[in-house]
Amino acid sequence: MERNIARLAATVLSGLLLVALVLGYWQLWEAPALAARANNPRPYEEDQRVQRGRILDRNGVELARNGPDGTREYTYPGLVHVVGYHSPRFGSTGIEAAFDPYLRGLRSGDPIQRLRDHLLHRPTVGADIRLTIDAELTRLALEALGASAGAAVVLDPRSGEVLALASSPYFDPNQLAEQWEALRQDARAPLVPRATEGLYTPGSVFKIVTATAAIDLGKVDLTAAHDCTTDLIVDGFRIEQKNHPHLRRVTFAQDFAWSDNVTFAKAGLGLGTSGTIDFDDRAPRPYPWEREGIGRSVERLLDYAHRFGFGEQLPFDLPVAVSQVGSRSSFTPVELASTAFGQGELQVTPLLMALITATVANGGAMPAPYVAIEARRPDGYVEQLHQPGRVLRRVMQPATAAAMNRLMVQSVEEGYARPAQIPGISVGGKTGTAEVGPGHTPHSWFVGYAPADRPRVAVAVVAENRGSGSDVATPIGRRLIEAALARHAASTSEAPPTGGVDGLAAVDGEPRVTSLYCPLPARG
Repeated sequence: MERNIARLAATVLSGLLLVALVLGYWQLWEAPALAARANNPRPYEEDQRVQRGRILDRNGVELARNGPDGTREYTYPGLVHVVGYHSPRFGSTGIEAAFDPYLRGLRSGDPIQRLRDHLLHRPTVGADIRLTIDAELTRLALEALGASAGAAVVLDPRSGEVLALASSPYFDPNQLAEQWEALRQDARAPLVPRATEGLYTPGSVFKIVTATAAIDLGKVDLTAAHDCTTDLIVDGFRIEQKNHPHLRRVTFAQDFAWSDNVTFAKAGLGLGTSGTIDFDDRAPRPYPWEREGIGRSVERLLDYAHRFGFGEQLPFDLPVAVSQVGSRSSFTPVELASTAFGQGELQVTPLLMALITATVANGGAMPAPYVAIEARRPDGYVEQLHQPGRVLRRVMQPATAAAMNRLMVQSVEEGYARPAQIPGISVGGKTGTAEVGPGHTPHSWFVGYAPADRPRVAVAVVAENRGSGSDVATPIGRRLIEAALARHAASTSEAPPTGGVDGLAAVDGEPRVTSLYCPLPARG
């Protein structure tokens, strides 16, 4: 009898253990896969119990809200790469993902009240998230890009507020279920947020980095002129002298304005050599880098590239691809020369190029970028999500920033960036025409800021495979600068800016920071 009882107990325990193992397997090991299945009703049921918060632009315009049937509605599809989407089936991206705890009500309100609502099966009400983004400015950026694949970034160089993040092409998140497979297979890659995760060869806009290094290290005499008419041969590789055939004798500033590859190859190769760099055609041979090697020059160029954010994860509210200087641990002279004038293996996001430009405009201090201003709870409590004007690091000396500002202004006044000129406003800028391989039209780049004496806005524009930076990206950049300045003046009752002053207001210290947004009224 006792033996039968023991056998029965063992059988029951074995069965319970088996059930426990099976439940553990499905509830723990397979739980993520089950939750992700399209036919799993639980995520939908949980979503139905949450009154998700709205996402608003800087002026209170609704960008995302709950529809009558509980589904998420998006009023500005062009902002999908910022706002993202929230779907029980496809998950969440963008701000919808980054601030999901706030939008779901998990980071807002009284925890006792949340527990009471849960027990009584009352819907949880999430917080509204307000962004720095200006929806109208982003619409203008997408309109200006037109049919071009590419991106445009507009930000305030003093506060770090991102005013526009435009990525083209984009898609309508309201039609996600119907278009999902087509979007995944689309060769134009509309799912990619190009402004933050697109990696591009920068071309001549990278010369901002090389020029900063040369000036900051005292390797350049900005007042000296030199003959600059001949090609440069580096280890058998010819760098053509073709960007300013109308000028024979030039200064370093003019070489920057006319985007001279020979001069910037010499600058990169000479960063670590003794003395100032001799850019003249008649400079003694062998060149200093041929006698002394390029090891120190490589170290210095990489140092300044890293100061500007290459090779590191940029802190931001949204995912950002890591910009790269190159995949090799060492450089040949040809690779160093090519990198110095913006080619080589360089890859950069439009957001980082906008920040590089903003760093010059901000007196040499790189602003910390952000896109979310505040979370407003249903009870009216407002949580500030970022502090305007936080600095990531000081990249260059203030005097170097002032010199770079003069170079950027001269580039717009007399060089390839002349299409960025705005009557009555001093603009700093740089163009780029980035080669992307044989048989492919170059990418068109422009970066700039205004007013040059007290910058309020910085931009970066890239139009994929559209050719000359002067012809395509620069007019787009000018249009965005004008629009951003006009909208800033209208929102602050500030007189429209006028320019013409050389140098930077922030040179004698850290720049004063003023946030551009106005407080949002309580949700009605």
